[in-house]
Amino acid sequence: MEEQFELIKSGLYKSELTFEPLKEKLLKTGEIRAWYKYYRGFNPWGQKFGMDENVYLMKNVILISQIYDDGEMRIFTYKLDDISAVTREYSYADKKKTKLQLSAIELTLRGMKTARKRDTLLLKRPVEEEMGDAEGFEKFCALLD
Repeated sequence: MEEQFELIKSGLYKSELTFEPLKEKLLKTGEIRAWYKYYRGFNPWGQKFGMDENVYLMKNVILISQIYDDGEMRIFTYKLDDISAVTREYSYADKKKTKLQLSAIELTLRGMKTARKRDTLLLKRPVEEEMGDAEGFEKFCALLD
């Protein structure tokens, strides 16, 4: 586990500030089964300017950490028992359209946004230009069935 923590810490934005609170939460949620970096760098579509997002598959939860350019952090947890459906989306891996690859996974949760729409969690394939970890994404998704 210490080896995993060293890898996580080495890739974490502002790790001198953010690693200890994240480590504490990870330790409370059990064994790390898989994780991947979604992006590293400027995130213009967020409410704040995000610099780093990592997704962790734990024994009983999915944990997502978002770190912002000022070093502030948000951590979200979703219970695996609350997942009622897993939808996989595939798109072309190349411009010649010769190979499909997993591009996103949508997790439907038991909770309801409204009386007609369920809560969902959309996890998209990281892209190389944003320093994401596509291989980690594949491993993560393979464990969700």
